[in-house]
Amino acid sequence: MYLAIIIQDFYLNALWLLVILSASGLLWVFYNQFFKPYLELKEKEMLPPPQPGSSFEYIVSESERTSSFVIGRAIGNIATRCAAISDEHLVFTFKKDDVHEEYDITIKRSAPVLIKPPRTPTYSVMDSTEKLESHEVIGKTADFRISNQINKERMINFIEISLSSKFIINKNGKERLQFIFTITKIQPGLAGSPDKTGHYPWGKAQSSEEED
Repeated sequence: MYLAIIIQDFYLNALWLLVILSASGLLWVFYNQFFKPYLELKEKEMLPPPQPGSSFEYIVSESERTSSFVIGRAIGNIATRCAAISDEHLVFTFKKDDVHEEYDITIKRSAPVLIKPPRTPTYSVMDSTEKLESHEVIGKTADFRISNQINKERMINFIEISLSSKFIINKNGKERLQFIFTITKIQPGLAGSPDKTGHYPWGKAQSSEEED
């Protein structure tokens, strides 16, 4: 009889342990999939918008051959906090060469973008997808202007971002290509305080024409 009670207690304890482990697993999944991203988004919303001159360095992980860098309104690697910018406004996808430290760069837009590739003197309206090779932006820049509106292939209000790259030596002594995104200009600037959604509208324009 005592043996039956011991076996019954063992199964009950095992069952409770299984329930606790299952509940812990579900809580962990909920935290990582929903609560943690929500906290990160709220934390970004509390930060001030990045200013002209702000640089963001990016190195593709050695464990990945394809990686993305996102510029958007409230999410992404650069959260502009600008109300006129869309989420995932501009997405850069880096695909590493099988042998060399070289990358094919695919650029996709989900809202208006002007592009000035390296060695190109003027901006033009960007198609839905553009492509660059990483060697093109070593010591040079590809420039982008993002906004919610294009008027006769020009933008009155925009955020201007440049992409360049350089080789560095990482902690393991390997030569890696580091990409650098720099906010070079915000025309005409952003308002001093956010709107009801927590995002910043354009500031007061100083002139009616775009400066090149």
